[in-house]
Amino acid sequence: MWRLSEFSMSDKSHTVIRLAVHVPEQQAIFLKEGQENEAVERASIIDTTLTAWFKLNLIDEEAHEYYYADIPQYYVFDKPSTKWQKRQRGGQQVIGRMPVVSVQDSERFYLRMLLLRKTGVISFNDLKLLMEHCVKLFKRHAKCLGF
Repeated sequence: MWRLSEFSMSDKSHTVIRLAVHVPEQQAIFLKEGQENEAVERASIIDTTLTAWFKLNLIDEEAHEYYYADIPQYYVFDKPSTKWQKRQRGGQQVIGRMPVVSVQDSERFYLRMLLLRKTGVISFNDLKLLMEHCVKLFKRHAKCLGF
């Protein structure tokens, strides 16, 4: 439809960065037929944008100021190294986008809500901490915070 209406396909104003939202050990894996085992092993080693954000918060105090969805404005995700690196320029035209998650997928749904409202997170367990007690489910923690 876009092409039929002869709208420009380039020179758009903003870049949209897709941010992963997954519970521990349930990130998306892309497989090639016959290479399933290698893909699973690779996924356990390679960081997603979410797990790389946790690591960024461990090493960079400045990153603690930003919500997960805002990180692409200040950092660039380098796919080969799977690390966030400080942005040199152009951050004002970048939008971080987390996928819509159905409430039926309650763990991811409440994880997404927490990611929208917490900064400086260093692990999945860090998201679950509430008043010195580790809460088992993201849903329960989010409800405790009034979401």
